[in-house]
Amino acid sequence: MTQERSGLPPKGETILKLTKVSKNFGAVSALTDIDMEVKAGEVVALVGDNGAGKSTLVKILAGVHLPSSGTVEFCGREVAIDSPGTALELGIATVFQDLALCENLDVVANLFLGHEMSPWGLDEVGMEVRAWTLLKELAARIPSVREPIASLSGGQRQTVAIARSLLLNPKIIMLDEPTAALGVAQTAEVLNLIERVRDRGLGVIIISHNMEDVRAVADRIVVLRLGRNNGIFTPDASNQELVAAITGATENAVSRRQERKATESHEKGGLSA
Repeated sequence: MTQERSGLPPKGETILKLTKVSKNFGAVSALTDIDMEVKAGEVVALVGDNGAGKSTLVKILAGVHLPSSGTVEFCGREVAIDSPGTALELGIATVFQDLALCENLDVVANLFLGHEMSPWGLDEVGMEVRAWTLLKELAARIPSVREPIASLSGGQRQTVAIARSLLLNPKIIMLDEPTAALGVAQTAEVLNLIERVRDRGLGVIIISHNMEDVRAVADRIVVLRLGRNNGIFTPDASNQELVAAITGATENAVSRRQERKATESHEKGGLSA
C-alpha cells in the first residue's frame, strides 16, 4: 500500500506534535509541559519508570483524557481529542496491552468486530478476503483467518490486534507493551511486524520497558520521568544512559556534586575563620 493510496503524509513529515502538554488530576500533576513529535514512517519509543506518565499520555492521545493545558497538533492543525471516537476519526489507533480480543471468535470476526462489512447482509466472503489480503501484506504467520483466537500464540494474537487497528486506515498506531510476556521467537515476530507497519508509512508509538526491544525498532526514544520530558535518545544510546534518564541517576549525581561542593566550601570557610 503506497502512502498516496492510504492518504498518509510523505515519509518524514510530522503527523503528531505535542507542545507543553500538561495533565492535572485535582492537585496531582501527572504530566507537565510534555513536548513530543511523531513523523510518518518512524517508530518513537516512549519509556519511563512506573508513574512516569506514559499511560496518562497514551490516554490523552487515545481520547480518554483531555489535557489540562498545552496543544496537540495532528497533520498540521490543532485538535481536541475529546473521545476515543475522535481519535479514531483523526487516524490514531491504540492497541492496549490486554488486546481486547474475543477468544471464542475466529480471526476474521475479531478483525471486523464492530466494523463488519454488510452492504447486503453480513459479507462473510468479503471480510475473509480482506482479512487474508491484510495479513499477507503484513507477512503475518496466521495459519487460517478462521482459526479461533483461543488457539493462537501470544505473538499471533498481538498480530491480529495490530492488523485490526490497521483496517481503519490510521496514520498513527500506539502499541502498549507489545512484546510483554512473549517468548524470543514471538517477540521477534512482533518486532518484525512493527517494522512492516512503519514501512507502510505510519507513525508508530511503542510503550515498553524492554530496552533491547526498543532499540531493535525505535528511531527515537523519548524518556519520561515524574511526568516530564527527561531526554530524547537515538537507538544506539547505552543502557547506562537510558537507565540514568529513566531513574534520574544523572540528576542525583549532579545534586550530590552540588551538595559536596557546598560542604567543601563551608568547611574551607570554617577553617579560614
